[in-house]
Amino acid sequence: MELSIEAASDEAGIALSVDGVAALTATWLTEQNQSAELLPNIERLLAEAGRTKSDIDAVCVDIGPGGYAGLRVGVSIAKALAHALDVPIAGVGRLELDAWGVAPDAGARRVVAVHRAGRGEAAWAVYRQGATWDELAAPRIGKVAELYAAIERGDAVTGDIDDALQAEIVERGASAVTARQHRVVALAELGYRRIAAGRGDDAAALVPLYLRAPAIGPQGAP
Repeated sequence: MELSIEAASDEAGIALSVDGVAALTATWLTEQNQSAELLPNIERLLAEAGRTKSDIDAVCVDIGPGGYAGLRVGVSIAKALAHALDVPIAGVGRLELDAWGVAPDAGARRVVAVHRAGRGEAAWAVYRQGATWDELAAPRIGKVAELYAAIERGDAVTGDIDDALQAEIVERGASAVTARQHRVVALAELGYRRIAAGRGDDAAALVPLYLRAPAIGPQGAP
């Protein structure tokens, strides 16, 4: 049984899965309160399944990008559990999870996964499902104009899509695609695949993917 922890955004989630297939999930909206809510919800989900922490065979966690506090809490809890239980851990990026969540609908098209990062910036990465699942462009952060320029005709775009991005998607001959399931379901599947393939992470070395340093002091409007 694997435990997956999704805390990269305010749409938090946890899942218990078997061989990567989510059997039981809990999702909820949080107001940057993951530190107080994640552990109680993990305990509740385990109790609902009639299991305990000792039944966990692997841990999967979303490493971001996303909210600094939520990511720090989610990754820290995942690492602590993996260390205490002496089980493998896999960290998977948020953008890859969003792309994987729409891969069945995207088919052979490129998938551009987007995360609004504030300050007039966005984070994005590009993936495609062919004979293998491939990362065509690694996660990066930049001005939204750079994101727009990265979108090609025929692309499937997913993630944080506002009105301005939607207009650019249409203008560039791409299409917006929405995942049908919570990100934690994709995390359970991709995380398990990595561990089963022997590509898990070192719990001591695993860190969140922030893409930029946290801001110090009050910030202006994005």
